[in-house]
Amino acid sequence: MMLLDLLEDPQEIRRICLIGRTGCVQGCGDDYRIQWEVAADRQVVQEGEEEEIEMLIENYLQRRESCHGQAERLLESAREMEDSIAVNLSSRRLEVSRVELLFQVGTFCVAVGALVAGIFGMNLKSYLGEQAFAFWLTTAGILAGALVAFFVVYYYLRRRKIL
Repeated sequence: MMLLDLLEDPQEIRRICLIGRTGCVQGCGDDYRIQWEVAADRQVVQEGEEEEIEMLIENYLQRRESCHGQAERLLESAREMEDSIAVNLSSRRLEVSRVELLFQVGTFCVAVGALVAGIFGMNLKSYLGEQAFAFWLTTAGILAGALVAFFVVYYYLRRRKIL
């Protein structure tokens, strides 16, 4: 903005030409002040000096605009990259959640089988405890029940599009 103010004020450009290279800028943003010291040997502006200073300031202004535009593009690119990374991480979290849900369903089915085994393992007198085939029949029933329960819950979750 300071460069635009300098370009709009021909008096400032004339003062720059008179002063030579002994001016300095103090402050920042819109609140700045230029302090100039006029050299003793400089009293008249040489021919073409004003145009040269004006061209230099315009060149610096164009460079600043170019750098600003490039910085804006890079910032937008960085934001897009950040969004892309967030989507990728979210996708990975969803995959981990699905696997975790499968493990929980499997654990539930095995726990139900352990409950049935615990019930049959109590020290109660029944005719099943005296039969040899009852152990294998109960074990096969528990395993089959756990597998059936797992697949029923799995297909229910697939149909509801949870998995």
